[in-house]
Amino acid sequence: MTEKLSVCFVWHMHQPLYKDRLSGDYLMPWVRLHAIKDYLDMPLILQDFPRIKQTFNLVPSLMEQLEDYGWHGAVDQQLLVTSKEEGELTPADKAYILASSFHANLERQVKPHPPYLALYEKRQRLIEQGHSPASMAGEFTAGELTDMATWLNLAWFDPLWYARMPELKGYLDEGRGFSLERRRRLIDRQRELIRQVIPVYRQLQELGQIEVTTSPYYHPILPLIIDSNVARLPDPSVRLPKRLYFHRDDARKQIETGLNFYEEMFHEQARGMWPSELAVSPAALELISGCGINWVVLDEALLCKTLDITLYRDSHGNLNSGELLCQPYRLQVGDQQINLLFREIVLSNEVSFSYCHRPAEEAASSFYMRIKHIQQRLHNWEREGVVVVALDGENCWETYEQDGNPFLRELYTRLSEDSTLRVCTVSDYLERNPPSAELTNIHCGSWIGSDYHIWIGDPIKNRAWDLLGATRNFLVAELHREVHSIEVQARAWEEIYTAEGSDWFWWFGEPNNSADDPIFDRQFRLRLQNVYKLLGHSYPPELDVPVPEQVYGKGSASQGRSPVPSGE
Repeated sequence: MTEKLSVCFVWHMHQPLYKDRLSGDYLMPWVRLHAIKDYLDMPLILQDFPRIKQTFNLVPSLMEQLEDYGWHGAVDQQLLVTSKEEGELTPADKAYILASSFHANLERQVKPHPPYLALYEKRQRLIEQGHSPASMAGEFTAGELTDMATWLNLAWFDPLWYARMPELKGYLDEGRGFSLERRRRLIDRQRELIRQVIPVYRQLQELGQIEVTTSPYYHPILPLIIDSNVARLPDPSVRLPKRLYFHRDDARKQIETGLNFYEEMFHEQARGMWPSELAVSPAALELISGCGINWVVLDEALLCKTLDITLYRDSHGNLNSGELLCQPYRLQVGDQQINLLFREIVLSNEVSFSYCHRPAEEAASSFYMRIKHIQQRLHNWEREGVVVVALDGENCWETYEQDGNPFLRELYTRLSEDSTLRVCTVSDYLERNPPSAELTNIHCGSWIGSDYHIWIGDPIKNRAWDLLGATRNFLVAELHREVHSIEVQARAWEEIYTAEGSDWFWWFGEPNNSADDPIFDRQFRLRLQNVYKLLGHSYPPELDVPVPEQVYGKGSASQGRSPVPSGE
């Protein structure tokens, strides 16, 4: 009978590059706001639970921006309007404040603060009367507008910081009429916290309580970068872009630069990797392994597709057939071997999407009982099984009470008190339990649908791939002229690599959408425009046109219409 069951948490921390490298401007504030809410408190809470060891994946494009905000004075538009004199607000500033100052969870981040809620309700009444952000600006005083911008910052601070930094509590008590000095000091407090992020991860890794892993630099879908035709393997009916994207060297470069940056930050080599969106193919794993990575975490469904099996669960979703899932595998890829672990979907998704709706004690108890159910089902095993809980480590917590702190503390207490459970890092587990099972292949796909449909196949996504391919081809042809400096060439390539990131394609087309879709569209086209600018050329006029309009025509309100002919 197996005495212990290992539980490996893998928290994925990721943001795309929001910075326009030519202007230095940050087009969105999410690195800064998540840094004061998620990136620091999650490792720090472990200091109270010495038996809990975890794995955190930090994407290089995120770490670069943390360094920029913390040490190099990076600014974004939201930060700028928070830091302006009331009388200096332009009409564009006012419209921006009214459009963006409530990008927060209504129940958890807005309603608990009456002054913030009052501003929200006033804005909602004006929207219901038909106002746009620009047209309603005159209905608010300059003080109300700067209060609004300030409250977005306050709402994103993790409750931990209100407990540890009495100065922050003073802002909540003040509620309104924040002076310019107070607003600028608030931004200074944010930068102080941001400067602590990487050092805290480094320190806890050196102490052995966490393992830090990383991803390809700009978070690309590696299989699609290597060969976009791979999308046909999991879905033969997929409609692909007109231009084949076939750039294995780009994929290798994204991996190598990501690993090099990781070594700069942590002074050691990464042992594990989170493939962007857990998207893999044999070719992608061969590159990852060839760069020295020992293990990757993948999605449960990819294991089922690979082995052509079904994992049985009871009516409550508890895993009844865990033997195949709860072990590591070894895969031969080319001349290399790599270790694979597969996340348990139900537990991972419960944390991501469901437990936020339940009291902390009840949610933690549910998680614990699911783990014990798996352990009981493995009681005849002669080896130590493993349950991998792997998920986005930043985007779920704003839907939780107090940013998830009560839930995590309840959960960690239960796990700590159970001597038959070992909560450890992935590498810790593999050192004790090297794989005895071997796979002969891996299903091509991602953690969504076991295919790549989120990033390719939709007409708008395909148009974006064609634009990226055309710009990359222009860059290669231009460099053959040998008239550009090494520095300019490198900067142009960075724009291409940035545009290969998964996030732009995630938001293009169906099924994902948000109020920020136009901003993501603009950022993608900006990367391509910058390639032409860096090389001293005018960019094609089509790069001034939003990608959905290139597909469906100007003014199209729906992405569900038939595409207009592209003329190619």
